[in-house]
Amino acid sequence: MTRLAAAAAIFALLCLSPPATAADAPLPEGVTVLHLSAEADRMVPRDRLRAVLRVEGADADPARLQAEINRRMAEAVARAKTVAGVSLATSGYSVYEEMVKDQPPRWHGTAGLTLTTQDAAPLLALVGELQQSGLALSALNYELSPEAARKAEDALTVEALSHLRARASRVAESLGLTVLRIRDLRLGNAAATPPQPRAFMLNQAMSSAAPPPVAEPGDATVSLSVDADVELGKK
Repeated sequence: MTRLAAAAAIFALLCLSPPATAADAPLPEGVTVLHLSAEADRMVPRDRLRAVLRVEGADADPARLQAEINRRMAEAVARAKTVAGVSLATSGYSVYEEMVKDQPPRWHGTAGLTLTTQDAAPLLALVGELQQSGLALSALNYELSPEAARKAEDALTVEALSHLRARASRVAESLGLTVLRIRDLRLGNAAATPPQPRAFMLNQAMSSAAPPPVAEPGDATVSLSVDADVELGKK
């Protein structure tokens, strides 16, 4: 191997080697490292309503079936776009053939429409209208928006850090030691408990006569965790 090639190989190894950290350095004599984690949580009102509806149909002709689904979905989307503050997305479009012995083939199709808003009343009225036009309601639930979770994040961070410091002090005291420093602190992001969805399995005949649905937001538990290495030593 030439000197140039050897130098290049050494340089590559240095680039790949992880840099030394404080945690890698040898500890002073008499210092104990305590690995700790703590969590804080609070109840936050859910502030966003989500409704999932679907267009369904069946026909012996798949082309006719898809045309009908497309027409009904286009009408539903156009109607939803007229309601201020409602966000929408389509999903779950599928068509499949049902084979039954001694019967002609029959095609079934479905397409989904998801509506979300932070203003519940107009959305609930819209859902009721879409049900009456033949759409079926698959799910309806309140959820916590990311913005609401972030608003709680700063307060939860302070609370979780307070819990961690207090626990570190209690452990140190029980060992006859004191907290020297907290290092390698890692903070999680605020996370909310997922909502419990209300599932609806309604056929078209039932949904055509259904009144607008009723929904109550309730609260979500928002939590945040921290963990760190704590150095303990003699008082």
